[in-house]
Amino acid sequence: MQGRVFGIKKSTWLKISGGINLSLLVFFIFFSIFYIKNYYLWFFFFCFFTGLHSLIKSFLFKLDSACYFGFLLFLIGIAGFFAYFFDLQYKYFYFLSAVGVASILTFFFTHQKFQFFFGLLMVMSAVLSFLYSNEVLNLAIFLAIYLSFLFIFCLICVILIIKYFKNPNKRG
Repeated sequence: MQGRVFGIKKSTWLKISGGINLSLLVFFIFFSIFYIKNYYLWFFFFCFFTGLHSLIKSFLFKLDSACYFGFLLFLIGIAGFFAYFFDLQYKYFYFLSAVGVASILTFFFTHQKFQFFFGLLMVMSAVLSFLYSNEVLNLAIFLAIYLSFLFIFCLICVILIIKYFKNPNKRG
């Protein structure tokens, strides 16, 4: 493992990222409070820049936990900004979608199958709940589809756990 990127130590890159993200965070917090006059956006700016810093840490040091945490905070920051800046209805669907998309993106980088299936379940939960809230689906159809997805998810989890314990050398 090489400890340098473009001849500069990875820890130095992380410190530079921290300084830039902190500077931008302070600027956008003051910008949202004093110029935009939206007192909810500061938290989502915090999530965005903290997630961005965690993603940089993940890519520099190959950390899967920092990858998921970074994508999660980054996408919650984006979803929250758009939900509160444009005053969208059903804000919690966007946050639930952010959790699912963060898991799916983490799967692409870490190749952990559970991340993909969990992300798929969260995205489908958000979509089905959104359709039910907008009265596209009635309660019976919503429950039938959602419980089917939940059953399939649990079945896949059991299969993955059985494979995990049968062959402990082949993780993931």
